[in-house]
Amino acid sequence: MNLTLPDISSFAHGDDASAMMLRPRAERGFLRTALRSLEGAFNQSFSLLDADSGEFSFAASAGLMCDFYPRLAVLNEVAQRGRPEIVEDESPLALLAVPLRSLEKGPTLVAASLFLTQRVEEESQIAAAARVFGVDARRALDWSRQAEVWTTRVLLRLAETTIDNLVQRTQLAHLQHEINEAVGHARDTYVELGLLHRLARNLDVSQQPGDLWKNAVASLADAVPAQCVAAVARRDLQGGRSSLFGEGGPSELVERECPLAAEELCDMMERLGLAARRPLVLNRSHTSTPTWGYPTVRELAVAPIMQGTQLEGWLLAINHSGAAGGELCEFGSAELRLLDSVSTILGVHRNNTGLFHRQGDLFASSVRALTTAIDAKDPYTHGHSERVARVAVCLGEELGLDKDELDTIYLGGLLHDIGKIGIDDQVLNKQGALTPEEYNHIKKHPQLGYDILRGVRQLQKILPIVLHHHEAWDGSGYPHGLQGESTPLLARIAAVADSFDAMSSDRPYRRGMPDEKLDAILRDGAGRQWDPNVIDAFFAIRERIRDASQDATVGAVPLDPLQWVH
Repeated sequence: MNLTLPDISSFAHGDDASAMMLRPRAERGFLRTALRSLEGAFNQSFSLLDADSGEFSFAASAGLMCDFYPRLAVLNEVAQRGRPEIVEDESPLALLAVPLRSLEKGPTLVAASLFLTQRVEEESQIAAAARVFGVDARRALDWSRQAEVWTTRVLLRLAETTIDNLVQRTQLAHLQHEINEAVGHARDTYVELGLLHRLARNLDVSQQPGDLWKNAVASLADAVPAQCVAAVARRDLQGGRSSLFGEGGPSELVERECPLAAEELCDMMERLGLAARRPLVLNRSHTSTPTWGYPTVRELAVAPIMQGTQLEGWLLAINHSGAAGGELCEFGSAELRLLDSVSTILGVHRNNTGLFHRQGDLFASSVRALTTAIDAKDPYTHGHSERVARVAVCLGEELGLDKDELDTIYLGGLLHDIGKIGIDDQVLNKQGALTPEEYNHIKKHPQLGYDILRGVRQLQKILPIVLHHHEAWDGSGYPHGLQGESTPLLARIAAVADSFDAMSSDRPYRRGMPDEKLDAILRDGAGRQWDPNVIDAFFAIRERIRDASQDATVGAVPLDPLQWVH
């Protein structure tokens, strides 16, 4: 009862062909492949060294080579933690360390390289960082003119993704090697693993469940010698169907000619009762009895689709089609194992997808809870954070920010004042003028906000907004007195949005400023308090800014939690 063998060439071509050869290669060859994967992803050379001994496996052939020896202890810690980290960030240079522990090729092996985090025009802009990393400033400047500019968050995310992909490629390579060893003796197993390999590569928590199941059923129909392959959602107690294939999706997915009507498929499975809660094969010894109510179904293989302990539906193969020389064929363990493997993988994936979406919901609820906490701390500025977020998005759109940046500045606007949680209530809610001591106290809130959020991995992108939204263009701001473009752009935008709302909103002790006075202050402060380009953008969309401060829909960005919990 051989399964239909797919085209073997489809399992090994292009980059995947080299990946599947990784397992039998020598250790050094594997390390070179891992290094090339990183270098291909970043388009930049890496060095590979043992952080324990300081011994190099490979030294970077190009790029900017730093002095690793004083950093061996830190690199060793990164290797033990097992995840990519920015070891040192001395703008405009950052040292990325990528441990290879997850590849099981040495617990202290680390790939490392210097990256440019800010465009450099003059040697003086990179000289200090060059000294920190032990490189020649002139050489660093020459290198920077050709180097790509990165943010540390993108560096870390790309490193994690590259290593994850390399781990998956390695695992697939191991699997392919084992298949090749057994292909002469286990033809059916080869087909099963090949199909599961393709299926697993397409798993993605953001993919629509209907598309995933449709592809799975189509792949099974190509592999299993059956008249029909189908996935069927169960009925609940009220007669409704499970949302197995997505909200509003179909109740059945059928591939090829089915001998039963769609509704009869679910009826048949329900009549099987508890027997259909486990993998099941019925051949002619069962289906030829008088009590079998579906004469057009001669052979049946069933695998339940479970989410935890909850039955969600079934995968079916109906009527074996592989008759040879007129001999009747029946389903056996090969077909059943394949159906069961696919249903198990997709059932687990469905559960994981649910967990992922719940994690996203928790993230969104947490952000809203923090925003509410800010409003509760300072009730006189209720809604300030939301208005700042909306105005900042309007300014960002006018300045040409992309979607990712707009999402970031919206979230940063919502949480920019989170540090006020740590400010004394009497100072925060004081209606009169602040004393110098009180003003210095309230100036601590950007740093307090940064400290509150910096341990949350998903919020790393908004930290510059939280920390620097009170910096001034001329360097007179706080907490760090940054000048000009040294303050991140998103923070400079948030600063204008924050000042606008503070001046335009009513307080118990004063009315909001009239537009004429507010506009005059902003124009006068361009190039001193605020980035003149952001002020220009403000007046280019002045009416939209006014609308955003009054209408909760203008400038609002749907808080997509799935973007933040990857």
